[in-house]
Amino acid sequence: MSTPRTQALTRAIALLRALKRFPHGATTATLARATGLAPATAGRLLATLHDAEFVTRAEQGWMLGAELTRIAARADPYLALRERARPVLENLAGAARESAMLAVPRPGPQIEIIAQADGPRLLGLTNWVGRAVDLHASAAGKIVLAELSDSELAAWIRRERPRRLTPHTLTTRAQLTVEIARVRKRGWATLDQESEIGLASIARPLRNHNGTLTAILGFSGPAERLAYPALLAHLERGCQALE
Repeated sequence: MSTPRTQALTRAIALLRALKRFPHGATTATLARATGLAPATAGRLLATLHDAEFVTRAEQGWMLGAELTRIAARADPYLALRERARPVLENLAGAARESAMLAVPRPGPQIEIIAQADGPRLLGLTNWVGRAVDLHASAAGKIVLAELSDSELAAWIRRERPRRLTPHTLTTRAQLTVEIARVRKRGWATLDQESEIGLASIARPLRNHNGTLTAILGFSGPAERLAYPALLAHLERGCQALE
């Protein structure tokens, strides 16, 4: 059963959500209509939210306030996924004796590596979390590029002009079209010294029940040491645990 306090909180949240639809501001009357609240009730709640800097007044009316921006800046959208993936990554890194990592697709397209667990070997240890990655020179990046249509991929290549990082980097439209078609066909991607001499990696996509790409699981290590078939089996097991 709701109480006056919970009712007030629910109504305040409704006002904040309504304000998302009015980036240039909205009057009290407009917000009251949008939420189904009485204008007097909406006005009282907006005044309280204003005191806490959750909303601010502008010439056009009420707008979302600075406190929401400060809270959003501290939020971690991947916290739940990172926590769920940590034991899986640690298990994979221990079993495969190579660094295991988890990346997520971002608009652009881009990827962000959000978690990593290192194997017991010292050679090849690099912390990839938060580092910028060239999509064409990354196994995880190739997974993201494989989500594009042929025309979108061609447009991306024209726009980004993939840079050559090593003699092995694939940079031309012909090279990347063939490589991405291979990734689509087999469902996983590899990297062989295309971003750095001596570095190799393998990655596999994670998808939700609709088939949408949600994350990418992968291994990286010295090219001379990575055994793709064995690592792929580990990745399939890890993806089953996370999907």
